[in-house]
Amino acid sequence: MKKEISIGTYRTEVSELLFLAVITLLAAGVRISVRSFIAEDWSVYWSHWLSELEAGGFGALADDFYDYAPPVMYLLYGITLLPINAMTAFKGFCCLLDFAGAALIAGMVNECTGSRKKAHLAYGIFLFLPTVILNAAVWSQCDIIYTLLILCSVCFLMKNKTWTGMWFYGAAFAVKLQTLFIFPFLVILWVRRKVDLKHFITIPVMYLAGIFPAWLAGRPFAELIGIYAFQGSKDRWSLSIKFPNIYQIIGNNYFLDEYVGAGMYLILGILMIVMFYMAYQRVQVTKEYMILLVVFFGMLTTYFIPHMHERYLYLTDAFLLIYIMIRTDRFFLFIGASFLTVVGYAQYLTKNEPNVSYGVLAFVQLAVLIQIGLDLYHYLHNPAYSLDSGGEERRILR
Repeated sequence: MKKEISIGTYRTEVSELLFLAVITLLAAGVRISVRSFIAEDWSVYWSHWLSELEAGGFGALADDFYDYAPPVMYLLYGITLLPINAMTAFKGFCCLLDFAGAALIAGMVNECTGSRKKAHLAYGIFLFLPTVILNAAVWSQCDIIYTLLILCSVCFLMKNKTWTGMWFYGAAFAVKLQTLFIFPFLVILWVRRKVDLKHFITIPVMYLAGIFPAWLAGRPFAELIGIYAFQGSKDRWSLSIKFPNIYQIIGNNYFLDEYVGAGMYLILGILMIVMFYMAYQRVQVTKEYMILLVVFFGMLTTYFIPHMHERYLYLTDAFLLIYIMIRTDRFFLFIGASFLTVVGYAQYLTKNEPNVSYGVLAFVQLAVLIQIGLDLYHYLHNPAYSLDSGGEERRILR
């Protein structure tokens, strides 16, 4: 069982390969067993969009019946051409990406820690995260698409393949606006001269490439450019949609217009202060630092931006998993964050209020954010990572 075998350039033990095979089969079994669940989003939105595409073909994209980014609609159009149940095809595609995401996370953990065992453990944990299973296999959501693209982006950035990493980030932005939650991470890389201004051209280029087919189909260019703004305008009925952030503490259903404006100025101000402070800290940009930045900014922005949904920590949870494999003493943060996220999922899917109020959960989320912030602060002031001490950039983290 300890015998090593090679799969291309990857070497592993037979026992580890058996573990991966069993985990993969069990994870597939879980997803297959819940495939028939029909969530409200599917019956209200996705099925309607599919009906429009089935009736009008690709030319139906000229109409304004959808508010998702066009690349997602291209996927739906492709599904209408398949001779199988549309929901099964959609869930199946997203679930396949679950496995791709788990494999990529495992690769990044191995890259960061040099431990195959931690990498394999991360692979299994991601596949059995309740929110990962619920997101695609139950809820029929596709957050794995942009999360996978961001994982690819950070993976290549960690390897100093800047153009490739930025093209992946641009592709993620073309799929989901939520990629902007971690945009400050790229600003810090720019300050540290790991990314040049020219690399940011990938973001508008990929967005334009994403809307181009829909524009050819006939939808006005102005509508396509503003589709993310249209998305944001639909959630003005609540400051926080089953998401444990500051608005669950100060009042979720009051002063909607006032808090929205104040909240946006507040988070922009916080980000400017944080980035200004970090810009003057001369530290090594290690892999741990990059993962920590993604987790921190993902949590910070969603805690203060209004109109957050219960699914908006999906990306952060993926990177938090990588981080706790680097810092195993922080595993309790991952447990807490995963619990907080699944509460909102459970309420949406069951239509039952949680036993614990979101105000209490918001304080727990704040505690997790503070601990991640303290980890970042300690990293910035750790002499071992200071460039002023004459140290060189490290390839291996710990």
